[in-house]
Amino acid sequence: MHKTELLAPAGDWESFVAAVENGADAVYLGGKLFSARSSAANFDNQALSRAVEYAHVRGVKVYVTVNTLLADQEITEAMEFLYFLYTAGADAVIIQDLGLSELARLVLPELPLHASTQMTVHNLPAVELLLEAGFERVVLAREMSLSSIDNIKKRTGADLEIFIHGALCICYSGQCLMSSIIGGRSGNRGRCAQPCRMRYELVDEAGRPMLDQAKTGDYLLSPRDLNLSEHIPQLIRAGILSFKVEGRMKRPEYVATVIRIYRGLIDRADGQEYHVSEEETRKLTQIFNRDFSAGYFFGHPGHDLMSYKRPNNRGVKLGRVKQYDRGEKVATLILDEPLRVGDGVEIWVTDGGRLGIEIDTLLMAGKKVERAPAGSQVQIFLPRKVGIGDRVFKTHDADLIEKARATFTSQRERTKIALQFFVRAREGEPLYLQAVEPSGQSAEAATGTVGQKAENRPLDREFLLKQLGRLGNSPFGLAGLSCDIDGSIIYPVKEINEARRQVLEELKQNRIKAGSKIPVPENVYQERLEGALLGTGAEHRRSDVHISEPGISVTVTDLASLQEAVRSGARLVYFGGESFRSKKNLSIDDIYHGLDYCRANNVLFVLSSPRILQDEELSRFAKLLKQTSEWPLDGIQVGNLGLLKYVRENTGKPVYTDFSFNIFNHQAVHFLLKQGVRHITLSPELTMGQLHYLKTAVDFDAEILVHGALPLMVSRYCVLGSLLGGKSTQTNCSGPCSGKRCGLRDRMAITFPVEVDYYCNMHIFNSRDHCLLEDLSQISSMNISLLRIEARREDAKYVKKVVSTYREALNSVTKGKLRDFTAAKEALAALVPGGLTKGHYYRGVIGG
Repeated sequence: MHKTELLAPAGDWESFVAAVENGADAVYLGGKLFSARSSAANFDNQALSRAVEYAHVRGVKVYVTVNTLLADQEITEAMEFLYFLYTAGADAVIIQDLGLSELARLVLPELPLHASTQMTVHNLPAVELLLEAGFERVVLAREMSLSSIDNIKKRTGADLEIFIHGALCICYSGQCLMSSIIGGRSGNRGRCAQPCRMRYELVDEAGRPMLDQAKTGDYLLSPRDLNLSEHIPQLIRAGILSFKVEGRMKRPEYVATVIRIYRGLIDRADGQEYHVSEEETRKLTQIFNRDFSAGYFFGHPGHDLMSYKRPNNRGVKLGRVKQYDRGEKVATLILDEPLRVGDGVEIWVTDGGRLGIEIDTLLMAGKKVERAPAGSQVQIFLPRKVGIGDRVFKTHDADLIEKARATFTSQRERTKIALQFFVRAREGEPLYLQAVEPSGQSAEAATGTVGQKAENRPLDREFLLKQLGRLGNSPFGLAGLSCDIDGSIIYPVKEINEARRQVLEELKQNRIKAGSKIPVPENVYQERLEGALLGTGAEHRRSDVHISEPGISVTVTDLASLQEAVRSGARLVYFGGESFRSKKNLSIDDIYHGLDYCRANNVLFVLSSPRILQDEELSRFAKLLKQTSEWPLDGIQVGNLGLLKYVRENTGKPVYTDFSFNIFNHQAVHFLLKQGVRHITLSPELTMGQLHYLKTAVDFDAEILVHGALPLMVSRYCVLGSLLGGKSTQTNCSGPCSGKRCGLRDRMAITFPVEVDYYCNMHIFNSRDHCLLEDLSQISSMNISLLRIEARREDAKYVKKVVSTYREALNSVTKGKLRDFTAAKEALAALVPGGLTKGHYYRGVIGG
């Protein structure tokens, strides 16, 4: 059976040591740049080198996250960082950006690449494509079931990594633009502000509440934490090679506690009777939890996935308030758990929210005590009134924290490499010392002086055990000693100690060398980089092609809207493969009529597709592709890597990629062009300047979003199905989304429209429509092929107004006529309650 890797997070040096000392097989961490957890302390280059050396001496691997999208201006710097990581001995880098992975394979093929969960890999062909592209490991989307993962493993044999513990994102990773659009802090650029952990109200089209949130809770997008501790043997049997704990933003005590527990669970998972003890469960719960869930591994959990009542740590239930003395400000409670001075507690006050304190005085029977056991009645001081029956939780366990801290602050290391020592001593000869580690590697040394006849206290095994066992804060431990001592002899103690030091240093250096990479000289690296940058820029340049005027493309999901798009001047229509339950589901006849109407009016027809297609859903969509295989489609729009591979290999139709590919630089364009893509939609997070630079670097058929509500999230969780449809682990959804429109209203009274597709994925849209009407002159100069109007959730009236307005504006721009678009823009703004925005085209994103 394969050895399962326990992969730990580290956001700073203490967390890193905590991970290693508590049994991690590998640690993932980030540098100061290009890391998806840029708010963590992270590691500068010197600290990274130190971390790799520290880990390799102790037999632990280091993976470095370079998992953000990169602008063209950053690509060379990112490659320099990869070269540094390679020379420093990092075992792999975790990458999101398709462009960086493309360049890394050309320039540093020796460096192992892991595909980040930010790549949204959620089906079999996506894994196959990334393996073909040179990735050695794929980190799968958290939304996948164990049966799907098992199937991928059996079909590909791929090195797969999954998350087993920690925070869950409500959106498919890599597909969330909510933090980016709302506040400019892009999750794709490492700056997520976690808007999913904020309060929201579910409202209908008229803005009326649809729930009694006093009962359900206000945190409608806040998931529980993942906890797969009960299922470790099943995950191992599925052939998953790496178990990842989330938590680069967590404190080192969290890392120490969680890794220590999972180390024990994995080590005993091949036993006959696997179980998680109550104490292990209590510690996992105490150190941090938002309540726990098994995620999507064993089916769709619905509302069982969610922590509606609160978005932060719950701790463990300590009891309920039995009595409160307002005069003395003392609360009485009976303990469900032990309590001590220094613990932190939180009271869920019925009238007044939460009250958190640290216990500085603890009373039992009126006397001060340092500790109180479970079951005892105690009094604690509270600064304000609480109610009888209010729940009390222990959110900070001082004992647990102190024990965790001891594992990474002590001078004496907990995890030791067991050494077998051999000593040979002869009168007139140097003492010979050899140490052998479990792998068979050995080191030897000798004293600088020879043995002398002992007058008293001759050298013996007991003395050597004492001296050789003084390994201090080294990673080595004495496991055994064999001696060959001839006669009664003696050596200076400092000479024996020096031989011991030399042996340990040689073993340490051997371990560091074992983790080193085959050197790539800097001049060789620079030549490769220059050649790759020149090659990818020139290979796809089509300087003879100039687009005199960009066309308008429109995404619609009903036949009437398609017809209005065509009549109003669209050059291309995306239609047919995705629709929402607020509208009628499209039939094969609807799709055919749409195609027929477009062809009759000389408009391109591209079959659209859902952004998310897990393998079962991909099989269903493949049936539609088969039904339309003989139709004269002008192309198929794809929203994920797996569908890209499937369409390319099975249809022969031109491939159009959607903005969900997060194309941010010309190297990423090159990657897609090599995959046979005809037409590429660029990331809506790019600025005008970045778009211009990208289009200058390589000429290709590009598309950008110019108008419409941008999808901010796509989630396997559905707020409607879970809260109105009764969806849970045990119950199916009653389908409350059919024919309905709703939204999520935030604390600023801004409403974000919500749609549910026919695969039951939830889509959250921006409250404002993108609008670049006033910028068409600048955009037209960029040689961009298509200007996209997003109207998936809109009706025919909206489509007619928007498309005709843009058509007229483009006509004016093409003819060189200056025109005031104020009135036209105001008319477009009137179509949307939230108004208009230019998104990131001018402001950019933080870190961008």
